[in-house]
This record gives sequence, C-alpha cells and structure tokens, in this order.
Amino acid sequence: MNRREILRKAALFSPALALPACQTVSDIALLSQFFIPTTHIAAKLKPHFPFRRGYQDVGQLMLSNPVFSMVPDQNKVRIGLTTGMMVGSRLGQLSGIPALEQMAGMSSGGTCQLACGLRYDRETRGIYLKEPVLEKLEIDHFSSTLMDPFRQLVNMFGPGLLDKRPIHTLDPSLASRFLSGMVVQPTGIALKFGA
Repeated sequence: MNRREILRKAALFSPALALPACQTVSDIALLSQFFIPTTHIAAKLKPHFPFRRGYQDVGQLMLSNPVFSMVPDQNKVRIGLTTGMMVGSRLGQLSGIPALEQMAGMSSGGTCQLACGLRYDRETRGIYLKEPVLEKLEIDHFSSTLMDPFRQLVNMFGPGLLDKRPIHTLDPSLASRFLSGMVVQPTGIALKFGA
C-alpha cells in the first residue's frame, strides 16, 4: 500500500489516527484536508449568527445559537437554532388565517431544526451546505394551525443563510484532484478523492 492510499483510508476512519514515522509534515497537512470536523463547520458559520430578516410586513425572523450535529444515516448536517418570530400586519391576510391579523406586532420564541445536504463548487473550491429542509419548528404560544406561515418564512430565508457560505475551502493542491464524494460521519465529514 502506498503513502497516498494510507492517507485516503486514514481520513475515512479518523483524522486523529497516528501516522507512520515516515510521514512528512506536508502529508499530515494533506490528511487534515480529508476530514472536516463538526467544530470547523461551527467556526465557519457561527459568525453569521444571529441572523435577522423581515419580509414586507409579513413578519420578522431571527435565528441564533446554532448547534451542529451530523446525521450519517441520511448523509446530512443538522442545525438546531433558537428562533424568534414577530407577526407582521399582512401575515394574516396573505396566509388566509384570520387569527394572525389579531396577532400583528406580537412576538414569540422557540426552536427550529434544519437538515442540509452537501455540495462542492469547483470555482470557489468551497464545500457548502445545500437545500436546507425544515425538520422541526416549535414556537411558544403558537398553535400548530398557526405554524405554516412561519415555516414558510424559515424555508424562505434558510437557504440564503446556509447554502451561500462555505463550511470549508479546499487547499489548491487538493482542488486540482477529483472530489468523488463527501460522507457524513458522527464527528464530521470525510472527503473522498479520485486518482
């Protein structure tokens, strides 16, 4: 087994495996590029929180305190967020839910959870989250019948927040190689490279 194969296999099992004594500093740097730990993802995205957006008197959304976890069985990254909502004056009219018109100006908080896939952009050498899907949304004092407009707000702003900022940028020496796969593991993302 040559040095390249050793590095590739080591990256898929654990970034912390002890390397043979013959490995060089550049080999160790290369190995670190094969695995993106959850802590690295958090460090790249946390500066973009809290995230606040309003939409044409429909409502306001605030997302903060991101907590990242890996979902290996779905090959996804999960993000839990503290969520704040304020009902706008037009939300009841646009949603067709009259109760929301009486709640204009009210705000509440809760939590939401999104799951994202992964994509690679050759031009920027960036690995990005993609297609965030809202798995769970719980807002205090709001019944489940009133949640659909808020789900739409999260779905509207989630992609703009999460899929436009890289969670990792490949080193130029790796970017010239063929990235053949990204595998979500319990503690991060393993990258697979073709020959």
